[in-house]
Amino acid sequence: MDQGRGSVKLSLVLPVFNEAENLRTFFEELLANLDSLEMELEAIFVNDGSRDASLAVMRELKDEFGARVVIVILDLARNFGHPAAVTAGIEQATGDAVLLMDTDMQDDPAAIREMVTKWKDGADVVYATRTTRKEPLPLRMLFHAYHRLFSTITPIDVPPAAGNFGLIDRRVADEIRRLPEHNRYFPGLRAWVGFRQEGLEVPRRARSVGPSRVGLAGLTELALDGLLGFSALPLRLAFAAAIVLALAALLGIAAIFYIKIFTDMAVPMWSSIMTVVLFSSSVQFFLIGLLGEYVARIYSEVKHRPHFIVRKRY
Repeated sequence: MDQGRGSVKLSLVLPVFNEAENLRTFFEELLANLDSLEMELEAIFVNDGSRDASLAVMRELKDEFGARVVIVILDLARNFGHPAAVTAGIEQATGDAVLLMDTDMQDDPAAIREMVTKWKDGADVVYATRTTRKEPLPLRMLFHAYHRLFSTITPIDVPPAAGNFGLIDRRVADEIRRLPEHNRYFPGLRAWVGFRQEGLEVPRRARSVGPSRVGLAGLTELALDGLLGFSALPLRLAFAAAIVLALAALLGIAAIFYIKIFTDMAVPMWSSIMTVVLFSSSVQFFLIGLLGEYVARIYSEVKHRPHFIVRKRY
């Protein structure tokens, strides 16, 4: 065990969006799993523009459990999105280690004790890998395909099925805070900064109440942030596709001239021409859209707007 990591402080970063029905059960289970840890605890709730009674429940928890754990509530001015809420919590955290987990009951707090043990033994990052998932089969297949694609095209080693749930050392948290980009895919940022990283297999639990806070559109946006934020390979593939299409067009032209000059075959070309035009057009629109996604992210960065705005801090 690292002798410098004895009695220390653990900050819990807990993003919240419309979780009023889950919060009390979640927090009571969380504290029950942390009671055996000989650590000072700091719980940072980040209310990401909830439209239900989540803020009121957080304030009740602060009043009820404030003697056992330091509770800080950041009430954001609107819904800035999950990555921004995570960023707000990390910037607020003051602990020697920072634990990130969602409040929807899908991250198992029983894993935290082993994360802390690994951290005390010298790991700078301990991330949870989701061994099982409770989402519908089509969504699980999409998650699996995305993680495989991400690990294939990005130069950094991001473990498959590793989400936000995990523990990071104070030094790692500080380095992540220094990263200026707005399109923040946290598992990618965590892997990019490096340090000693260890995985921990944690089954993903089913959501107990209500729909997920991140819909299909949000998941798509997050996936694009990850793929486009950590790899330029799609741009290079676009260039390669353009070369392949140009060569195919040249071969087609050569074939048309050969048939026209050296044979007497009357070949009606309308259908083939339209097929080529439609295929080429679809590829062009895809490439334009791909470039647009990169340009949109550049546009977002150069505006230098803050990641979030805090309405009130409790």
